[in-house]
Amino acid sequence: MTIFVGEQPSLLPVLSAPYIPPITSDVVVDLSHWQAPVDFARAKLAGIVAVILKATQGSERIDVTFAQRFAAATASGLLVGAYHFLDDSPPGLQIENFLSVAEGCSVLALDAERNAIGGTVTMTQAAEAAARFHMATGSMPLIYINRYGPDQRGTGLPNNVLSRCPLWLPAYSSRPVCPPGWSKWALWQHTDGNIGSDAVPVAGIGHCDRSRFAGTIADLVSWWKNPQR
Repeated sequence: MTIFVGEQPSLLPVLSAPYIPPITSDVVVDLSHWQAPVDFARAKLAGIVAVILKATQGSERIDVTFAQRFAAATASGLLVGAYHFLDDSPPGLQIENFLSVAEGCSVLALDAERNAIGGTVTMTQAAEAAARFHMATGSMPLIYINRYGPDQRGTGLPNNVLSRCPLWLPAYSSRPVCPPGWSKWALWQHTDGNIGSDAVPVAGIGHCDRSRFAGTIADLVSWWKNPQR
């Protein structure tokens, strides 16, 4: 995943104060096929507790590593979630693609970042995807979006659908600020392993995206079973 920092600061909303809860747990990584090879047993020994794997992208693409890595991470005793990279294809078809691959995961995320190589999802499309996810599952997905996304793509948060989703915030600074519509995050992606706060390689993986959970490890284990709380 990448973070888009816009070139038109005059368009940015008035930002809230940084949100940093009193206790965080820096034990979550997210991976796609770009990270290889991966040794989940070594990662767990190094303190990693949970991994969110890329499952799908757009209306048709499936990450070729997902099924094998899901099995390997589960066998290693890690908590396992999945994410879908949204693009500008029909949201309903995207959710069908995502759930056909990853519905067995309790933590399911929609990645609404800018697409560097194709059509970028709009906030209206992201909201429709979240609504269709809710219709299919009865719950809201985790949403991955930075603090600038809603304003710079010009549509805000349609009907507050997205702000009902738990926030997975990418912010490679020591002062994570939520986007308009949220006052707190559930996960804060603070580094890609090269830049950001506490940017260090993870044993068994190397340089990768890493996130803090807002709470203790025991809280994370409980939340993973029901991320709507």
